[in-house]
Amino acid sequence: MNRRSIVALLFAVAVATTFLLLVSGAAKRPAGAPPPHGHFVLVSLSALHITEAERVVGFDFGVTSGRIAKITDVPIGWNVSVDNDPSWNTKIHASVIVAAAALDGSYFRDFAVIETESNIDAPFEIKGKIVVSTDFSKVREIQVGMKDFTVRDDAQPLKSHPSK
Repeated sequence: MNRRSIVALLFAVAVATTFLLLVSGAAKRPAGAPPPHGHFVLVSLSALHITEAERVVGFDFGVTSGRIAKITDVPIGWNVSVDNDPSWNTKIHASVIVAAAALDGSYFRDFAVIETESNIDAPFEIKGKIVVSTDFSKVREIQVGMKDFTVRDDAQPLKSHPSK
């Protein structure tokens, strides 16, 4: 066999193997069934203690064993960045661009849908900080943890492309 024949044979074997792996993976699910995933939860920050004069100017959250599937409202005048890392350790960072776009605490009522990962040993957790200000020159950071969040299991699964 010459070199060209060997390369062609190796290529054909690689294509056939890939095809067989794809077909066998698809055969494990009934036709039309959604791909496997965790379940979706609706997240609120119901006990945010800010004064009447304070406005939210930023927030940072870290999610363990989950991904941000949806932010229910991305306000105008905000910069929002989501890092849905394939490790299922997700980060979201948001900050106000102009002071007029600052939010009140009610923004965090049902503000995110998170898909939890059920095949990982690390428990699902959310923690981070909310940044508030009264005058936009001085800020106060409020640390929040899982105990501060309300997580409801009644979120509807989203039609998205799961990362698995």
